[in-house]
Amino acid sequence: MTAATKVLQVPKESPSSEILQGLCDRFKTARLRALREDPSAFSSKYETESQFENAFWAKRLQNPLAKTFVAVRTEADRPTQTEDNDLELLARNEWLGMVVLLGPRALAADGTESNAPWRPFLPPADPNQPPDTASIAGSEAAYLAVSMFVLAEARKQGLGRRIIEKSVEAVQREAKSLGASRLSVCLLVEPDNGTAQRLYERCGFVFLPADPVLKKTMNTEEKGMRKVVSLED
Repeated sequence: MTAATKVLQVPKESPSSEILQGLCDRFKTARLRALREDPSAFSSKYETESQFENAFWAKRLQNPLAKTFVAVRTEADRPTQTEDNDLELLARNEWLGMVVLLGPRALAADGTESNAPWRPFLPPADPNQPPDTASIAGSEAAYLAVSMFVLAEARKQGLGRRIIEKSVEAVQREAKSLGASRLSVCLLVEPDNGTAQRLYERCGFVFLPADPVLKKTMNTEEKGMRKVVSLED
């Protein structure tokens, strides 16, 4: 069979404890490898997260505010996958890359909050609090992309772009179904990470002005970027 890749969204619920354990193992392995091999790209540290128990990884995957998108290997000539097959792929195969989208959070429809769309996600906001979906109607629906990575051996194959595009398409559908006027997907990137910045620009993200609240709250020099999609017909 011919090797290929597929980008899948990790479901919140698993049909069995075995599948959930497989998902957690894959998540943990990929995340820790990314932290170990590219530490400057993350605010978290390998030394910290490598000590976390299985319950921590399950909680992350099942966070009601988070949507996790993963690239895995598959077979190009295999028949069309079913949902059960996709779960098997996620649980059994190495995760080559990933992004997590947190949200939605409602921003003012008049655009007055659009230059700092990450603020609803900053402390003291609870990163595990379910979204208030009723507040999204008529507003700008904001999502924050975090934990983006592609393993070294899987780079330069277009995987990063595919992961981002798949995740944006998914939250675009969700935001539209909730009645949002437009979608805003934002992220933070290290100022010296030119490779990541160019990837995001190719995906339609633009740089935003420096936010003093972000710097004060998170003590970071990261640059903010955003992609806006109109949802009005």
